[in-house]
Amino acid sequence: MLMRLLLLGAPIIIAAICSRPAYSQALTDSDTQYRKGVAHYMGCDEVKNATLAATWFQKAAAAGNTEAEYSLGVLYQNGEGVPKDIDQALFWYEKAALKNHAKAQHNLGYLLSEGYGKKRDPILGASWLEKAANQGYAKAQYHIGCAYLEGKGVSQNRMVAIEWLRKAAAQGDKDAISILHLATNQVNRP
Repeated sequence: MLMRLLLLGAPIIIAAICSRPAYSQALTDSDTQYRKGVAHYMGCDEVKNATLAATWFQKAAAAGNTEAEYSLGVLYQNGEGVPKDIDQALFWYEKAALKNHAKAQHNLGYLLSEGYGKKRDPILGASWLEKAANQGYAKAQYHIGCAYLEGKGVSQNRMVAIEWLRKAAAQGDKDAISILHLATNQVNRP
């Protein structure tokens, strides 16, 4: 459940969403529509229903709600409430990424780098990863660090890789902590 919350853009004020009075007002405000989607996704006061969540996220995203765009990307990537469709995930992630949503930038960058969906573009993927990493998103710092280690979409540069991995490790990213040990040992070899 925690991983799903993180993928949906947490931290959000879960208690506030789940303890809201019934949504009897006309749900035209995109933030309200987004919150209704989260409530359905989480099962607050109702049965958890990813399909209804996707419907509300669609409405909010159509009005330009960045969190809803990102959340739709997650649902399409995982096939929750909608058919699994990586190209649709890429579409929604890009909409949110263009609005500087760090997690959307990370997910877009990762999928492009790894060749998911119809297009594989490690250079563009690394660019999105670096944008998210510059916003302090630990998982993006880890992935851009790996990209620099491997020379995937960027010029291989172990020192830059270690710098990014250290930033991610400082935030407690376990993958970064593991690979940082290996990367620093390789740099320190004669």
